[in-house]
Amino acid sequence: MNVVLRNIRGLLLLQLVSFVLPLVVIPYVFRAIGPIYTGKVNFSQSYINYFLLLINYGFDITGTKRISVVKDNPKELVETFNEIISTKIFLFVISIVVFLVCTLSVPTLRSEFALHFYSFSFCLGWVFFPTWFFHGIQEIQTAALIALFFKLISSIAIFFVVNSVESFYWFNILTSLGQILAGLWAFYIAMKRYNINFYFIKLQRIIQLLIEERFYFVSTIVVNLYTTTNIFLIGFLLDDRSVGIYSAAVRLITIVVTVCINPISQSIFPEIANKMNVNLQKGLELVQNIIPVVFFITVLGTVFLYMVAPFIVSFIFGEKFVDSIGVFQYLCIIPILSSLSLFQAHTMLSLKLDRYILNITLIAGIVSVAINLIFINLFQYYASVLAYVSVEAFILIAGYFVLKREGLTVIVFENFSAKSFRYLIKNFNLFGNKSVEN
Repeated sequence: MNVVLRNIRGLLLLQLVSFVLPLVVIPYVFRAIGPIYTGKVNFSQSYINYFLLLINYGFDITGTKRISVVKDNPKELVETFNEIISTKIFLFVISIVVFLVCTLSVPTLRSEFALHFYSFSFCLGWVFFPTWFFHGIQEIQTAALIALFFKLISSIAIFFVVNSVESFYWFNILTSLGQILAGLWAFYIAMKRYNINFYFIKLQRIIQLLIEERFYFVSTIVVNLYTTTNIFLIGFLLDDRSVGIYSAAVRLITIVVTVCINPISQSIFPEIANKMNVNLQKGLELVQNIIPVVFFITVLGTVFLYMVAPFIVSFIFGEKFVDSIGVFQYLCIIPILSSLSLFQAHTMLSLKLDRYILNITLIAGIVSVAINLIFINLFQYYASVLAYVSVEAFILIAGYFVLKREGLTVIVFENFSAKSFRYLIKNFNLFGNKSVEN
């Protein structure tokens, strides 16, 4: 069986299993602590997300590409692994300093210092979990199994410990602890299985690596302006309950994207990078042929989710979160937009068109913040919904025309016909041995 297909099937299975955990634990927790404390928890996580972005520095994508290129060279594989881990440790130390300064100097943040500290400890696990490494060598199932195991343990602990408003701190504590243990274990497995001896690289090389990957890092920061920053702004400009209502809907959409889109994207991206590195046309054909499949799947999913939204939200979160129904329905279009733009971004990255990703997301981020600031008093948290959907649509459209200007097309509208779709299903051995030949 082809490696890509095996990775997709394995990830889909693991994602479906991990999909059950949030649907069991999160509704229980949200019901136990209510919208206000749900808002506190999610606001804290959105704050800490800025440090996660700094520590990750876009390595989930760029690190995957680097590893996929050198995976057959043991010496370069070890060197690349140590370069990325050393850089993430360096960024973690910087994050500690910035976290303490910001949290202690801003009254709104200082009032919940303990909660933010527990949330920040999640970053330690993020430093050592080499997701990018396992994706690059196309052993995604290993990383997924480790993450799933520790997520299961922490979820069980949360289920028994978080049972009242007073215990809401434990949600972030146990979530962070699970990530720390998962990260350390994955780090150990990577070193032992692939004979990697860890050593710190020179500071000069760390700085050089940060400069090399700065474009994609900045783009991830800008992307955050229209995702997590929405929650952050709601928390600062409105109240904890508004954060709880909005974040509950966003969490559901995130689960949908994680389960339905990420396994395909994570499995195929190394193949896209490899094929485009060797043969541009074959790489483009791969993207052009998978996009219609992903599109039809997400459209069907979106229609279904929109129709059953009242039942899903009420069943999962309870009647206290009834205001999340409308938010969730508007956000149902996000999986369609983000899946298409994601493959465009992968194509740009593989072709070293990073500057376009940065420019597009920078404009999108600025527009998102502007929409929030202008309309949040009028529309409340629906201003963030408007911002989120608008910028996702803008990114998709802008990416399409940028690639077209470069003489490249990844969204071929002729492939969206029923005849073409049947052809794609019939020839799904596109990912088989024949299709991956160079």
